[in-house]
Amino acid sequence: MLETQGRQTPDQPRVRLRLDQIDRITTALGHTTDSDRAAFLGISPAALSKIRNGVNAPSEKTIAAICSALPRVPFERLFVITTDSEEKG
Repeated sequence: MLETQGRQTPDQPRVRLRLDQIDRITTALGHTTDSDRAAFLGISPAALSKIRNGVNAPSEKTIAAICSALPRVPFERLFVITTDSEEKG
């Protein structure tokens, strides 16, 4: 059974957006503001802001939108799978 999104157990894998790569790729494509990046990626500026500020992890819809906007970029270049213990280092 799947847990609800709000209740995560320690060491549960999470998907994190590699913002450095997103910024590098979108800048090379001419998208230099977060508002422009979000529009290009097919997500809301608020969603990108919350991800950038660590408030939210990317949702399933956000992951799908980003992968659709950048179909030739490998998943591993855009996202990383982490756990709580890896993040705390």
